[in-house]
Amino acid sequence: MLASCFFLAVPADFNFGECLWFLDRGFDDCLYSVAKNSVTRALQLTNGLALVRIEEEDEQLKVSVLNRALSPEEIVELKGFVNDWFDLDLDLKPFYELMLRDPRLSFMKAHYFGLRLIGIPDLFEAICWAIIGQQINLTFAYKLKRKLVERYGETLDFEGQQYFLFPKPEVLVNAVQEELQAMQFSRSKAAYVLQIAAAFDDLRLSKSGLLAMPDLASRQKALINVKGVGVWTANYALMKSLKERSCIPHGDAGLLNALVNLGIIKDKKDVDEIEAFFSGYEGWESYLVFYLWRTLSKRV
Repeated sequence: MLASCFFLAVPADFNFGECLWFLDRGFDDCLYSVAKNSVTRALQLTNGLALVRIEEEDEQLKVSVLNRALSPEEIVELKGFVNDWFDLDLDLKPFYELMLRDPRLSFMKAHYFGLRLIGIPDLFEAICWAIIGQQINLTFAYKLKRKLVERYGETLDFEGQQYFLFPKPEVLVNAVQEELQAMQFSRSKAAYVLQIAAAFDDLRLSKSGLLAMPDLASRQKALINVKGVGVWTANYALMKSLKERSCIPHGDAGLLNALVNLGIIKDKKDVDEIEAFFSGYEGWESYLVFYLWRTLSKRV
């Protein structure tokens, strides 16, 4: 077994502080805890549960496992997770160059420089979270998520604290719809979450299966064919879990508010104007959506 600490190099256009801000926007996320300069979460690795702390040190990311040592395979696995979660392999320069051409957006580079599209590497979690958050405010959505995770997710105990992992499909598929409704899930959301769990449990749906498909349209179609997954949910899950670069969650209330606030559209129903705007950011649509969401915060 190897030491349970290693360093990851980060690109010059990476800002850990901005990424931590996104992870700690005042909501009660039960899957990780954010301190001044670090984030800690439990993960399932090859040889078992690991409590992982990520912090910035000497312009690198220091990744520590607090509860045990790692095997060489697990170090590779964990490096891959951190790279995926913080999207470290992407060069943001072309994106910033596009934004600087538009005076309505040019402030974003200076204000949010180094913000990465923080992912949800677990596709099952990403879809469930999208379903949970539909048509309710984020504060209530996080409360529902916590109830689900604490009831069905695994727990890692360390130094008197509990750290939770999102439930696995094979566990959640055995949940009873009435139990979810007792947690304040609507009847439809409870049913959809269970249907998604069943689709993952019997491998009708999987991240590897989607990645093997030839293009974005095929992946969108495969997701939308599952009951409970609409266009918004499919695009959200693809941008957050598969890091699809060209997803636009059309109809998203936050996105529409940001577009109005910045004077890009006047009418939230003007789909043609929205499409025309995004056409200038081909291949960067998902990142642009993420940065537009960022503008909704009062914190610069």
